[in-house]
Amino acid sequence: MKLLAINGSPNKRNTLFLLEVIAEEVKKLGHEAEIIHLKDYEIRECKGCDACLKGECSQKDDIYKVLEKMQEADAIVIGAPTYFGNVPGIVKNLIDRSRMARMGNYKLRNRVFAPVVTSGLRHGGAEYAAMSLIVYALGQAMIPVSIVENPITTGTFPVGVVQGDAGWRSVKKDEIAINSAKALAKRIVEVAEATKSLRG
Repeated sequence: MKLLAINGSPNKRNTLFLLEVIAEEVKKLGHEAEIIHLKDYEIRECKGCDACLKGECSQKDDIYKVLEKMQEADAIVIGAPTYFGNVPGIVKNLIDRSRMARMGNYKLRNRVFAPVVTSGLRHGGAEYAAMSLIVYALGQAMIPVSIVENPITTGTFPVGVVQGDAGWRSVKKDEIAINSAKALAKRIVEVAEATKSLRG
């Protein structure tokens, strides 16, 4: 089983930390995990030309490199900070530009998928950002999964929050987010192994 974790943050801080927790847990379970950073790739915004209806994009940038990695994976996690209650522009560019994978006979179908979100504020739109990612996964015929452990100590999916009870903190001090990330890794492995035959 191979996990691809995509860091959709323009920096390598809180969102990356949670992705690293997941990747490390997946490796402990005996599987492969890779983290890539969207900011290291040139993925321009969609032009709306509809060339992707034929399964190819008219723009020849790094979207092909990222999609190739996504197609090679059994499971995909997209990590994103909330920017005014939604994902950052670089994540939206990935979403929009990967339309050709859907139009090209659902090339990402049956990949296990989960969102990871970080938020500055406790009520900073994390659930909305996560739902945007889940809707994207459904549109690509991926298999979204959630955490199935104790809901008191984990969430449905990892949400790291910088706002603590006593002021600002690093997500590295958000114990619920860390527990959630570890639990999610186990769930991803479980479902990826159970659905392996669907990916051929």
